[in-house]
Amino acid sequence: MKRKLMALLLSGAMVCGALSGCGQGGAEKADTATEQSEDAGAEDAANSSEDAGESTAEATGDSAAAEEAIQARKDSGETPTVVIAYMNFAGSPAGIDRISEKLSEITEEKLGVKVELQIMDAASYSQNMNLMLASGEQVDLFNAVSVGFMPCVNKGYTLDLEEDDLIQNYGQGILNAFRTNEIDGCRVSGTLYGTPVKKDDAAGKFGISIPAALLDEIGFDYNSLYKDGEEIIYSDFDTIEDIFTKLHEAHPEKTVFYMDVSSVVSQCLAIDIPSDNFGVLLNPTESLEIEDLFESDQYKELCQRMYDWNQRGWISPDAITETNATTVQVKSGSLMAYKTATKPGIKQQESNLCGEDMIIFQLGPDFKGSSAYNTMPWCINQNTDDPVAAMQVLNLLYTDPDASTLICWGEEGVEWKETGDGHITYADGIDANNSEYFNNVNWEMPNQFIAKIWEGNELTIWDRMQEFNDNATASKAMGFTFDNSDVSAEYTALANVYSEYQSQLELGFINPEEGLPELVNRLKEAGLDDYMAAKQAALDEWAAANGVQ
Repeated sequence: MKRKLMALLLSGAMVCGALSGCGQGGAEKADTATEQSEDAGAEDAANSSEDAGESTAEATGDSAAAEEAIQARKDSGETPTVVIAYMNFAGSPAGIDRISEKLSEITEEKLGVKVELQIMDAASYSQNMNLMLASGEQVDLFNAVSVGFMPCVNKGYTLDLEEDDLIQNYGQGILNAFRTNEIDGCRVSGTLYGTPVKKDDAAGKFGISIPAALLDEIGFDYNSLYKDGEEIIYSDFDTIEDIFTKLHEAHPEKTVFYMDVSSVVSQCLAIDIPSDNFGVLLNPTESLEIEDLFESDQYKELCQRMYDWNQRGWISPDAITETNATTVQVKSGSLMAYKTATKPGIKQQESNLCGEDMIIFQLGPDFKGSSAYNTMPWCINQNTDDPVAAMQVLNLLYTDPDASTLICWGEEGVEWKETGDGHITYADGIDANNSEYFNNVNWEMPNQFIAKIWEGNELTIWDRMQEFNDNATASKAMGFTFDNSDVSAEYTALANVYSEYQSQLELGFINPEEGLPELVNRLKEAGLDDYMAAKQAALDEWAAANGVQ
């Protein structure tokens, strides 16, 4: 179905823009752009926007259609508003309206468009976004994190970004920022429904963050454990359990350990989860065999460890209903340790969020799974009134350093100031507790790689991140996305069963010796075998098409 691309464009400008964009098919243009990006080493899109005086289209390499769209919009005298929705862990910040206005100053000057930020807390984001998207409330751009990329696609919430050459004409800067396989990771059955985020694509498994002050209090010498200038201490469960024992003895009134149940499996186990937990790759570097996660030794051992920790009093009895972010709990003094995925810069990130020096331990390997590029893609709402305006705003966030810095860190002089060595830090009188816009989810932003770098991180942090991404052990199924539309009924049934057991098992509230067999039996009854067979068939087809053995 063809959609109107620009409600606000004059018909003559549309004809001119369409003619100027002719020459090759949309898929061919996407391949050309991304192949050029690969040849250039997937350099940041910031390299093409160094001259602040360049037009947006010139800076990003967009077709003349982009310039025509901007000019026609400005000539019309109307300024559309693009609504951008995403979540963070603290909810809507006090300065959200001011940041929306500041960002609008950039987008209005460069694109003839205003923006409105809608930021929701992580606990309610999925429910709120589903209601907003289903009801037709205006949301033009949204991040699919926690809402679920495939559920959004299956429910018809996401626009085909190549329809009428939308991304080819108005989002070339996005294509230039990624390699072909990274962009393709957001395709479902060949259709591009989202754009990846410039972030840590790999993750260090089973990371644990603990305040340095607490480790000092119990006499744990962490400084001697660092190696070769690393910011992470690579450790083992015996060491962590010894630390937890001493922390619990010192502060029995506090929670020792907490983790968000939604990411237990993905952040703790070095397995590949193609689109969902119902059929996984247990040996992803060697095999493309889809196996049952819930009957695996890895899952049973994880649940058993959480059960043991819960029995020892290390997990809060309110863990299942807890809605406050881990960093908020640490800042309040109620929590002493939490799980995190590790990456370059993680120590500074968590220290910033907690407002104190945090020590990061890692118990598992660095790993990159098949869903690395589509866990939190940016999508355009299928029902947006102005897809071109939405795409051009999204393109700007990937390519404009000022816009990226603003949405990542807030306003200069209010939230942050520059240091003498090229970093930024808190503005005078500001800290993590009173900042009106201290974003704790820069990894969710379109392109943090072109934003200013916070004090405490190396100025080469994004070079290190790219090296981390490139060198992590990767699944053989990198880039595969399972289109489960043909087995959507089975998926719904499986998800309903899993939701009954997930928190209880993965936070250690029921003995896995009893709970796991129940879960396995009920999943089988709900159609797990058929669902896994469909996923295996799709993976085999993908592997054959992509020459993966």
